[in-house]
Amino acid sequence: MTNENSIDDFSFLNKKDDPNKSLFEKEQYLDASAPYLKRLRKREEDNANMGYLGDTYLGDVNTTSNKAIIVCRDFEYEDGDRVQILLNDEVLLQNLFLKNQYFIMQIDLKPGFNKFDFKALNQGSSGPNTAELRVFDEDQKLLSSNQWNLSTGATATFIVVKQM
Repeated sequence: MTNENSIDDFSFLNKKDDPNKSLFEKEQYLDASAPYLKRLRKREEDNANMGYLGDTYLGDVNTTSNKAIIVCRDFEYEDGDRVQILLNDEVLLQNLFLKNQYFIMQIDLKPGFNKFDFKALNQGSSGPNTAELRVFDEDQKLLSSNQWNLSTGATATFIVVKQM
């Protein structure tokens, strides 16, 4: 009679091998690189989804102001990012070189919709094309503050609606 509390009952050393069991099931090894590969793949996935593959809508604001003050700069590295600025599909600036210091432009607003498009002409030396945009009214009240990450040829659009 076997004692139920015998150490032999709990030992894995005394168990007999099942002859039908596969040889590969006997030994299992941990993959030491698995946690690192998981993090690396996560970083690659995050980089792939950074949101700079296409056009970006930066929102819209309403104002009674007659003017908009557009303030923009390269918010990452000053790496040669260039943009074209359009207002209602008409070119305001053909080729603006973005620097870390702010570029300021004052625009007369037309009644109704004033659509500003910032088209990325390139991605500089360390893409994507990055910029910070701030829009103020004529009383220097902040209407909007945004950033963009654009691929070459992509457009960031912002709309100012001038109300009567």
